[in-house]
Amino acid sequence: MRKYLVICIAAILLTAITGCGTDLPKFSDNILFSINAGASGFGTRAECTDAEIIVYTDRSVKIFMDDSDYSTIVEIGSVTLSEDDYEQLAKLADKKTIYNLKVEEELDATDGSSYHISLYDENDEVLIYKGGYMPKSKEFLELYKDIHEIFALYDIDQIVEAHREVLSKE
Repeated sequence: MRKYLVICIAAILLTAITGCGTDLPKFSDNILFSINAGASGFGTRAECTDAEIIVYTDRSVKIFMDDSDYSTIVEIGSVTLSEDDYEQLAKLADKKTIYNLKVEEELDATDGSSYHISLYDENDEVLIYKGGYMPKSKEFLELYKDIHEIFALYDIDQIVEAHREVLSKE
């Protein structure tokens, strides 16, 4: 009986340490993740137009936004990350961590912004979308901020703001 009890306790501890063995889905080999620019939830249409920033596994980053007619999504810019910055992003944006993030939205807020990070499946389609309107997860917000700090080295926010200027003049 004692031997059985020791085996059961060992099995429970092993399961607790290693997890329940849930398999992660197959992620894209081409896209590391995408993140939005975090547009304002209040203002002109141009000010509220968000950008989707996609980080590819070849270290390229492409920025997409609405065209001036607001009916077509177009690429408005691209940059290539240094190997060090790409590795830092890949470490920050660990797919397992993002996949398992718990993020709640602030549904009572009347003026705020949406923030999200998306992961892609093996067909390069959005697999999971984490974040939303005024997300309340401290872990998510820190990750979001850390990613954007690396993007700041490449003037990605300036590319987005320049396109918003173009949109505001149309």
